Amino acid sequence: MKYTLLLCFLSTIAFGQQKKIYIALDDHTDYVWTGDEEKYKNTFLETLDYYIKLNDSTAKQPYAYQNKWNCDGSYWVYTYQKNKSPEQFNKLITQIKAGQITVPLNSMIVLMGAAPAEATLRDMYYAGSLKRKYGLDMPLVLNMEDQVLPLGLSSLWAGSGAKYSWRGVCACASKVTGLETRKNQMYWYKGLDDQQVLMKWYAVNPAIITKRKDHRYFMGTYLEAFNPEHAVEDCKDLMRDTKNYPYSISGAFGKGGDSLKTLTNTFPKIARAKTDADYQVIVSNEIDFFKDFEKQYGNKLPSETFSYGTTEWGNSFASLAEVSASVKRSVEKLRAAEALYTLVALKDKKFASNLEDMKEKAWFACGMYFEHDWTADGPYITRKQRADWQRKVAAQLNSYVDTLYSQSSKRLGELVTKQANGNEAFYVFNPLSWKRTDYSDYLYRGNANVTVIDKTSMKAVPSQIIMKKNQSYLRILASDVPSLGYKVFEIRKNTTTTWKNGLSAAGNTIENEYYKITLTAQGVVTRLWDKQNKKECIKPFKKMYFNDLGSGLADEGEPIRIENRGPVSVTLVASSYKPIKHTSKITLFAGNERVEIENYITQNLDAKPVTYSFALNIDKPETWHEEAGAILKAQTVAKGGHYADSICRLDWLAMNHFADMSDKNYGMVLSNREAYFMKTGESSVSNFDDSTALIKVLAAGQIDEGLGIINQDGDSYFENFLALKPHTGSFKAADAMRFSLQHQNPLVSHQITGGSAYPEKQFSLFSISDPNVLVWALKPAEEGIDKGIVMRVWNLANEEINYAIKGNTSILKASKITHIETDDEPIKTGENDLKTVIGHNRIQTYKLFLK
Repeated sequence: MKYTLLLCFLSTIAFGQQKKIYIALDDHTDYVWTGDEEKYKNTFLETLDYYIKLNDSTAKQPYAYQNKWNCDGSYWVYTYQKNKSPEQFNKLITQIKAGQITVPLNSMIVLMGAAPAEATLRDMYYAGSLKRKYGLDMPLVLNMEDQVLPLGLSSLWAGSGAKYSWRGVCACASKVTGLETRKNQMYWYKGLDDQQVLMKWYAVNPAIITKRKDHRYFMGTYLEAFNPEHAVEDCKDLMRDTKNYPYSISGAFGKGGDSLKTLTNTFPKIARAKTDADYQVIVSNEIDFFKDFEKQYGNKLPSETFSYGTTEWGNSFASLAEVSASVKRSVEKLRAAEALYTLVALKDKKFASNLEDMKEKAWFACGMYFEHDWTADGPYITRKQRADWQRKVAAQLNSYVDTLYSQSSKRLGELVTKQANGNEAFYVFNPLSWKRTDYSDYLYRGNANVTVIDKTSMKAVPSQIIMKKNQSYLRILASDVPSLGYKVFEIRKNTTTTWKNGLSAAGNTIENEYYKITLTAQGVVTRLWDKQNKKECIKPFKKMYFNDLGSGLADEGEPIRIENRGPVSVTLVASSYKPIKHTSKITLFAGNERVEIENYITQNLDAKPVTYSFALNIDKPETWHEEAGAILKAQTVAKGGHYADSICRLDWLAMNHFADMSDKNYGMVLSNREAYFMKTGESSVSNFDDSTALIKVLAAGQIDEGLGIINQDGDSYFENFLALKPHTGSFKAADAMRFSLQHQNPLVSHQITGGSAYPEKQFSLFSISDPNVLVWALKPAEEGIDKGIVMRVWNLANEEINYAIKGNTSILKASKITHIETDDEPIKTGENDLKTVIGHNRIQTYKLFLK
């Protein structure tokens, strides 16, 4: 890379008064759209071999005329590594180091924003491993072709070490308008945490938008350099428009388009032929363009801190809804699996070493499941083939997470000290970073006549037997389970304890000390009375209520029944064939303000979107939600929100962990486990409905006609688990996130089979001093626990916070690292903790070493 920078510098000196045009050669990857996996494997190998040879053959030419190649995903390198000799792979690494081949941090051209934040980061883990092992500089990251751009990516990218990005859209299969009128074509893409990347996003040639037959140039698209000679002329036209582009450096990137394979040696020839006294044309590795541009204009550029929408083609995640939901569940389950893994690995350093191959594939699956060709309308791959591939990728993630979770929970049970009296005991583990009181379900097939003892207080706790998916569990109320740690409970058989609580259920009504809820036979909640605030939470809109698939007050279905009832919780079940075959379960708890809703759709669905509606009793609603890496207000910038005033898609927004609708005095947080998208009121593609207090949660469907998987690929089972809680006062991000994480990360329980590595009663590995700072991930370093514990935290406050991380033992040393575990920046540790500062709205990753 030093050699590249030197040549760039010399080039600048030699052509000091010339305007510069960078043309970049790539082969845009439409993975499993233009060909199947085998074809792409062979294409990657052949293409890299071709350009490694071509790059070498031009290496002695002036820098501007040396050939360079730009991969658009790290999966190219992974494929080469797995299929070529070590010598050949080292040759590739050498060219990447020299700047002859560029590799971005992303695995493929992936659609993030609706995807969980942690999936976005894990997608870049292979690139992180390359950086650590080979010392590579990889400052580029891409999000291409889809017409919109979510805001949270800027923070996740910058926090992972990215510095630069470029966007080229398709301007096809789109409902987004205004792509030809972009104001800022070079700008700092800045997150809510003030981290930023330098973005190139040119306005689309108007001729493409109007579909004029005479257009020949592709500026603003993902194939700007499809015809490199025309691209040079395009760049000249761009720089002549000094009002909209006041810069003397421009770039046209993207050659391959939708072609399976791109092999050409013409770029150096064209660069030489098109260079004259006024313009220097440079064959670009893309990074050279950004470095040159940043040096000359970086301190003069505007910045943008708003979202252009979650995704457009990614709406089709909902066209294979249950498979997509399984990926979302696995990313969430990973939080507990890795926290358990951390405790185990501290005592058993070789634990899970047999899962390395599964882990590597899982991290790729975190990105590749969201590969951008969800439109599934390609000319070579059928929708069925695409659906089968999506299932395969999902299974790679799901199998790793399930395996790690089950093995870690079992192994921890072998490390916790066993009860001396021989009674059956189990631990209850809290994967979150604050002390919790919540229910825990322990898989149990024994006698129901038991008393459960909290081994810390030596007091009995409420318990009951419940059935979940034909399995018997012992449900207990576990109080004050420590952060990132466990409590132990003992089962004493043939004893009973009587408990008083405010739980009741009769007919179609369910009640606890916080709420009185009425539902129909179709699972629609028609009344939710908040006892604490003496307020009805539901105000119907166009005959829609809560958890409403479209039934309203209709009451056709099986008789409502009580599924489980005891001192911890009570559950009502409603089943109906209308408007589609489905079952809804509503659960209330003693001493817990959470209302849990389990929704099951049990029939195949056609293309029409299926939604659960929630109509709230709020006069002036304001909606907030989690987009990956950011908490956004669902309103345009002009009205005080976080969404662009143009070139934006506003009908379906990311829901991720939660949505919150509230005013200054009262509101409701809605936790969401499975769904990817929601709609506020009757919002359209181009306008927010900011007056209707209604949230529609998308369960399944094809949003845009003709795009996505047809009829859910035959699936006839869909889960959508939700939870809700009213709150007084206005929206508070940390409160909403804590509520949602507690719902979606239940306490983990497992039998203790005996050991001596961990104490008999309770244990906490880490705690965090400020309630606005939440641990987002806790795991051993990618190379193993000997390389440290990785902790990722999110400051959900809109202000900088001084806080402390306290360990069970002394923290010997610590450093800030990128989210992909590179670039250590040491931090001073105290005697018993780590006191540090985290910026507003920031996600920060640390590496910690314990005594």
